[in-house]
Amino acid sequence: MGLTCIVAGGANNQLLDSEDGERLRQRGILYAPDYVINAGGIINVSAEYLATDNEEAVWKDIARIHDRLLRIFDDAERRAVSTHAVADELARSLIAGRSH
Repeated sequence: MGLTCIVAGGANNQLLDSEDGERLRQRGILYAPDYVINAGGIINVSAEYLATDNEEAVWKDIARIHDRLLRIFDDAERRAVSTHAVADELARSLIAGRSH
């Protein structure tokens, strides 16, 4: 892949628009979508909101972030598209109820 650096923002909305993800890819800069790498917080908050007492299940869900991120990187490289595009597709699929 020949990457020179990575953008892994600690806050939401690191990209001004979706084309920025493609611009980063074209420059050889790996983008770790912020809403993927920061998902642990929302996973935990949703468990609290739903009054889930299964801490083990929450940690299991949080641990899956790593594998999802690697899958996003692999899919983006294989398809020659931005990680942002792949992450958005995955998010839409998960929201629609199709598990990944």
